[in-house]
Amino acid sequence: MLEGMEFLEQAENRESFFRRISFFFPALDPRYQAIERAYNVAKDEFRKIMRESGVRYFEHLRAVALILMEYLRVRDHRLIIAALLHDIEEDIPSWDDRRVQLEFGDEVALLVSWLTKPPESMFRDAEERDRFYHERFRAAPREVFLIKLADRLHNVLTLWSCSPEKRHRKIEETKRYYLPYAERELILYHELSRALAMLERAEEPTP
Repeated sequence: MLEGMEFLEQAENRESFFRRISFFFPALDPRYQAIERAYNVAKDEFRKIMRESGVRYFEHLRAVALILMEYLRVRDHRLIIAALLHDIEEDIPSWDDRRVQLEFGDEVALLVSWLTKPPESMFRDAEERDRFYHERFRAAPREVFLIKLADRLHNVLTLWSCSPEKRHRKIEETKRYYLPYAERELILYHELSRALAMLERAEEPTP
């Protein structure tokens, strides 16, 4: 695990997560309550979805929010909410931009929209869709990168259970797109670089 991110290895649950939230928002604060609604929505909607490692997908969503709060020291409740919901439009058919907007406001909806891949029907194939999605971040506001780069960092840190083909693809994708974004925005550049180096060393053949 990367230095300073040991919190990602600690057992986390609802109680411990909201204990962290309570350090900067009291329980009766509307911002605390909005984060709680987003947490409940994310946990409920992703309850049947698992990652390749067999871990609940919700653990990834919560981890991205934790990187924002504990490592990047983000205190904007809208960014924390968007981190918890960053995959909801892409993975849960009953959620779209309008529903996010109605339930969590314009700012959260805009952030989630930036983080959501466009429909497959707009493109000739998955490769074209992915390229459009990654390159679109060139015009994204800085707040989007706080979430996206935390998301990418956690994905890189948890690639160990994926196939070698997927690991290689994600490593190259991160080098091509996200390291330059991280360097430009001064967000998690060194952390991403170290995480990639750890993966690449692990893949080197034993002499």
